[in-house]
Amino acid sequence: MTKRGAFIVLEGIDRSGKTTQSQKLAEFLINSNFKTHVRRIPDRDLPITGKAINEFLQTATDIDQSKKTMHLVFSANRWEMKEDLERLLSEGVNVIADRYVYSGIAYSLAKGLEKDWVVSVDEGLLAPDVIMFFDLSPASAGNRSGYGDEVFEKVEFQQRVYSVMKGLMEQKKDDNVSKIIINAERDIDSIFNDVKTIATQIIEKEKEPFRYFKKSDLI
Repeated sequence: MTKRGAFIVLEGIDRSGKTTQSQKLAEFLINSNFKTHVRRIPDRDLPITGKAINEFLQTATDIDQSKKTMHLVFSANRWEMKEDLERLLSEGVNVIADRYVYSGIAYSLAKGLEKDWVVSVDEGLLAPDVIMFFDLSPASAGNRSGYGDEVFEKVEFQQRVYSVMKGLMEQKKDDNVSKIIINAERDIDSIFNDVKTIATQIIEKEKEPFRYFKKSDLI
């Protein structure tokens, strides 16, 4: 029987280094002969939800525009990829997700949506083996190249996202999900040393059967 792959999620506010680290981690794992797939979430290439999300992120000028509808669309994007993620993991491929459920929850709560409703639409999604949160202050992120290109990249809004996301990471729930906060104020290589060590430990660890988020995990 093929040993299932590890589901590794990198979370954080915009420009916190998730994409850089996911690419570096994928390169490291592939060079170490681990089958690896990187999935940026939301996935703008998915046939049902991708185009709508890309258009919203590129053209919207109001953070609160159609906020309930867009929460459902972003969640639907995660549901649209669920079977593909399960297939990859079952085939022994390690999946690195650049964002996942915590981002969806944090961004919608930062818009003022009601928590019970927000988390309910993600109940049943595949739970990761580990979530690494890149702890970078919104002020530091705001000084990075390219900041402000998309609708959510506003320091005040990102501060609300940061507070919600860090709170989710500090909750004593999701006992089967390792949640690790990484100091992302450091240089890229120092951060990556932590990332690759954590990822390697998770990959080499014996995996439990797939687990799925319950609403109680996220409230």
